[in-house]
This record gives sequence, C-alpha cells and structure tokens, in this order.
Amino acid sequence: MNGNIYKSAGVTIGIVVGLVVAFALIRLANYNRKAKAEYDERQLRVRGDAYRYAFYTVMYCEVILFILAFGEISLPVPDYVLHFAGIIIGILVLSGYCIWKDAYWGLNNNRRRYGIILVVAGILNAIPLFRIQSRRDDFDFPYVNLLVCIMLLIVGIELLLKHLLDKRTESPEDRP
Repeated sequence: MNGNIYKSAGVTIGIVVGLVVAFALIRLANYNRKAKAEYDERQLRVRGDAYRYAFYTVMYCEVILFILAFGEISLPVPDYVLHFAGIIIGILVLSGYCIWKDAYWGLNNNRRRYGIILVVAGILNAIPLFRIQSRRDDFDFPYVNLLVCIMLLIVGIELLLKHLLDKRTESPEDRP
C-alpha cells in the first residue's frame, strides 16, 4: 500500500512540475511573452465548439470504460492507461478540430518555437519507450509515454497536412 502512495505522490509531483515547465515554455513561445494565447472572435467560437466536442468525446470514452468495468471485462493494460487514453482522444478531437478550422494557432503564437517544444516533448516521451530492462518481471511498459507520443505524432501530421494543403490552395497574390 505504501508503494502506491509513493507512486501517486511521484505522479502528482511530476504533473505539477510538468505544468510549471509548460507554463514557462508557453510564455517563451509566444511573441509577446504572455502565458495566454490570443485569438480573434472566429477562432474563439471555433475553439468553443472544439472544447464541447472534446468534452463529449471524453464522456463517451468514460461511459465505455464504465460498461467494461460493470461487465467485469478487463483489457491487457492497466485501468489508468485506459482513462488516460480517453483524455488523449479528447485532446486529439480538440486539436484536430481546431487545426482543420484554422483555430489552432493563436495570434501571438510563434509556430516555430511551438514546433520545437512539441518535438522536444515527443523525444522526452519516447526515451522511456527504449529503455532496457534487466529483468522481465520488473518490466513496467510506459503506456502513458506511448500515448503521448502517438498523440504528438497525430497532431504533427495534421499540422503538416494542413500547412501543405493551405500552401497548395494559396493564390499567387497571397504569397509574399
């Protein structure tokens, strides 16, 4: 039982440290060094819709997990991974909707800096996936890191596709 308390405390501390680091990085990534991205009215409306869709997606995921638990159906991954997967799916709905509706980037966002942050976050989450274990029974696969890597890869692909599509449909007068 004490091991679980220490694990929970470690995860909590990790989340808090991660939030502090994310807050500092976001300030650095914005042109005006503000922690909050700025959006125009259209983007705010689209983002509101995206948050609503993401919320319902997470709720549907939780309902599915509830049904599985009620039926005593277990999957070959820990329960916390399944709940985290629901959150990740919600983030993907939010991000994807915003990307395709041109509401992902704020007016004060430096896309290059954000891109660097996303790549570094992906690399840091990929590192535990390649660690070498000396004993198989001690192996605790880093499912959460894998989910974050998959999420970042999907968002990156969507951003790249959207960029290429926008570039292709751009008229000659729009080019600098």
